[in-house]
Amino acid sequence: MNSLIETVFFSEKRKAVLILLFEKGPLPIETIKSELDETSVSILPQIKVLIDNNLIIQNDGIYQLTHLGETVAEKVSPFIKNLQVLGINPKFWSEHDTSEIPENLFNRIQEIGEFEIIEIDLRTIYYEPNPKIREHISNANSIKTFITYYAPEYVLTYYERLMAGAPVSITTSDYIVNMAKDYKTEINDLLQLDRAELNVCSADVKIAEITVTDKVLLMVLYSTAGNLDYDFLAAESPGAVQWGNELYDYLRSRSVNRKEI
Repeated sequence: MNSLIETVFFSEKRKAVLILLFEKGPLPIETIKSELDETSVSILPQIKVLIDNNLIIQNDGIYQLTHLGETVAEKVSPFIKNLQVLGINPKFWSEHDTSEIPENLFNRIQEIGEFEIIEIDLRTIYYEPNPKIREHISNANSIKTFITYYAPEYVLTYYERLMAGAPVSITTSDYIVNMAKDYKTEINDLLQLDRAELNVCSADVKIAEITVTDKVLLMVLYSTAGNLDYDFLAAESPGAVQWGNELYDYLRSRSVNRKEI
């Protein structure tokens, strides 16, 4: 088993070949080289190691996984892809609290794919929305937001999308609802719209914000020290949107729907 672990994990090229054949099936060497941006000199020795360890076979110039190779690739592929996503910005993940993300979703963190970190100018908080965040919300045809901190600078943007016909679902805490009581009449009027939804979560959830539109996932996590630094993770792949929807639905399931405040 130690030899098998070394074979798979001690070479990025061997891992890449295994995952490629697992995802795309049997391939000729020219396709493997093209997909991995490798040459014959760089990749063939690694393929030979995989063949020697009964992980792949070659028939008539076509390479494919053996049964053992399929089993190994099925197990290691999600793990490797998780590491790839976490490796995009290891500082972000190491400095933020991910404990509230359900294990089944965190184990699928690879579905987020490529992402960027949008750092908010702390001098503009409460007064001016970040242009990138505002653009993401302004372009949305639907919006779901779980939020546990006060962000009045985005209220107008949400209102504009709601008035434009976009369904808007907000899940938040009693604390945030109480802060909005000065606008009770206006909010209650909006909640009469079929496309407007408010849910209140009484649990102390240590996630600052999850916003999911039809195009993007935006996520703000508290630091491991419990502080809020307003760093937004932004991911625009379909996988990220699906992952974000599942996380939002999980948090929404822990809340109570309110028709008025």
